[in-house]
Amino acid sequence: MLILLALLTASYFAAVFWVRRGTKRRAAAAAAVEPVALPADDQPPSSAVGWPPGGSQFTAYVDQGFQALDAYLAEGFAT
Repeated sequence: MLILLALLTASYFAAVFWVRRGTKRRAAAAAAVEPVALPADDQPPSSAVGWPPGGSQFTAYVDQGFQALDAYLAEGFAT
């Protein structure tokens, strides 16, 4: 019975080691892939420094975006 328990314990740790090693390999492979650049139409304008704004300006940036979206939808253009 002790041999069976030792075998089960060793196989458990081997399985955990095998799964963790595979996870690390996939994470390393995913990190090695370069991100795809956005198309030219989706890039921020060259005059946009610090795009999108961070810090205290971020809230105003998001609020203005929602206001513009509300104005657009109020015109009846929503599908």
